[in-house]
Amino acid sequence: MKNSQSSCNKKRQSDFNKTYKKNRTVLAALLLFISFLTINSIYHPFINFDNIWLDFAVKQWSSDSTADPEIVVIDIDDPSLQAMKNRVGRWPWPRSVHAELLEQLQLQQPKAVIFDILFAEPDIYRPDADKYLSEVISDADNIFLPILHLNSDQPRLFPKLIDYPPSVGLTVTPDSAQTYKQTRANLLLPAAVNSDAWKLGTINFYPDPDGVGRRYQIQHPIELWRIDSLPTKAARYLGARIPEQKEIILDWHRAASSGSVSPYATYSYAAIYKAVSEEQTFIHKNFFHNKIIIIGSTATGLHDIKNTPVSGLFPAVYILATALDNLLHGQQLSPVPVVINLLAAILFLLLLTLGLLLAKRILPVALAFLMITLCYYLVSYQLTGYKFLMTVNSPMMIISGYFFSVLVVQFLQRQREYTYAIDIFGRFMDRNVVRQLVDSGETEQALHAKSCKITVLFSDIRNFTTLSEKHTALEIVQLLDDYFSMQVRVIFRHQGTLDKFIGDAIMAFWGAPLENENQEIQAVEAALTMVEQLERFRLEQKLPDFNIGIGIHTGEGVVGAIGGEQRYDYTVIGDTVNVASRIEGVTKNRCNILISEATRNACRDHFDFIELGSYTLKGREEPVTVFIPKRHENMEIITTENS
Repeated sequence: MKNSQSSCNKKRQSDFNKTYKKNRTVLAALLLFISFLTINSIYHPFINFDNIWLDFAVKQWSSDSTADPEIVVIDIDDPSLQAMKNRVGRWPWPRSVHAELLEQLQLQQPKAVIFDILFAEPDIYRPDADKYLSEVISDADNIFLPILHLNSDQPRLFPKLIDYPPSVGLTVTPDSAQTYKQTRANLLLPAAVNSDAWKLGTINFYPDPDGVGRRYQIQHPIELWRIDSLPTKAARYLGARIPEQKEIILDWHRAASSGSVSPYATYSYAAIYKAVSEEQTFIHKNFFHNKIIIIGSTATGLHDIKNTPVSGLFPAVYILATALDNLLHGQQLSPVPVVINLLAAILFLLLLTLGLLLAKRILPVALAFLMITLCYYLVSYQLTGYKFLMTVNSPMMIISGYFFSVLVVQFLQRQREYTYAIDIFGRFMDRNVVRQLVDSGETEQALHAKSCKITVLFSDIRNFTTLSEKHTALEIVQLLDDYFSMQVRVIFRHQGTLDKFIGDAIMAFWGAPLENENQEIQAVEAALTMVEQLERFRLEQKLPDFNIGIGIHTGEGVVGAIGGEQRYDYTVIGDTVNVASRIEGVTKNRCNILISEATRNACRDHFDFIELGSYTLKGREEPVTVFIPKRHENMEIITTENS
């Protein structure tokens, strides 16, 4: 019992070692590519490549996301610049124009009015216009103006941040060295408006490295200093809860109308100015009541156009509106946590590895790879609809690299195995059978001697000695070459394994190295075909007396590579071989083919048989009953009906 258990354990260990040795390259590649995925998840070297897919998903989902209807835009568009030219002159207009519009808008009690226009320089020719605008803004507490931080290579030329007016809204995290007091920056402030009336926020909008803008700052940092962005400033005033983070990834909204990039109700500045000035009826007294009004520009001449995921030409005023909308409603896009993203990619990699190691054919693995890839992208797409961004492109690039690398390795490994198997088994069996043997992964195991059920065929040429006396040695050799080549093709065609040539005899068997449930049927079919080929061979060689005998028997035998280290043959030994050989001897002067009862019983439904009788074979005490096989007389008809 202990010996048996020990033998089983040794076999398991041996199988494990062989499996590990065969697949260690795949396992090494798996570990290598998992490390690539980990590095990619942490450092994002292919973030621009990832954004291609994410931008597509974001743009598609934006069409299902409705913008806040309370946010409206008064747009200084190209028609407005043209229409206002005759009334107030070219751009920039006198600040009194904006003051007049503000006065009329304030009468309708909007929630807030936000300018996306910089009033950076005082109008030295029309100071009264600036004063008028300052007075209107001072009389309200819901009007917000923009700041722009301009980067400079020489910050020492600009004021210290600590010296800017408190109304700028700068905050600082002091340090022990008090270096914050020395920080300088060039802030483009609304100098045309009295600083006492300022409610300011930054409108700096920075694109990602690929040139596409996706994020908006919650607070703009200048070393240790911070300034609220304009959307943040307005959202705080309107009572929104501001998230504790540096920036938000914008959740874009669909356009308010087809053919437009604007997700918000938009009105031409010139039309609104004319309407409120002339008290036109389409602007009723509550038209802007409780609205959040953003005044900005989409005119091409003012160059305030940005590249975003939803459009390559997206006006900045709508970016500001989107950021404000997101902050007011607690909306933003969030990256899927790094750990989850990494685990999803590794799970995909492990499933792929399992398929590559277990599958015997590449097509099912390739189809599975394609299906899982589609599912991977579908999951990412659906998560975008729930405001989560799951990177897919770069993990899929790495996983695809792994997949094709392993395919190349396995292909080369399979070719080596096939070449090795052909060297060993190519002269014994058909190459298609050798390929099946390689696909089964049992090339090495097939060489080991094992006991199994086999069907052995012996074929011998009758009266070969007499034939040799009538021909020269060279003629006999050529004759045997032609005959053996013809019959070996038949054996191979019927999935048989050629054992050896014994003088003028052929020995073949079925059932090894690959198991074969139909071995008896194929052996008998091969024998019948060999006899049919014999008739053609007689005519071609003009040898009417050329004849053969075939004996077939099924039983247990030991099959494997048998011999010494210098030379070995893949052969079968055992009593089954002896019986088949003796049965072949009984065919002399009786018939061409005889099979044993064991073979007959396994294929009795496929052929007709004539019992020839029982014979006592040399070396056996009990007589053996033998049969002459024949194809069914109606086999052709049955085949036709079935088809």
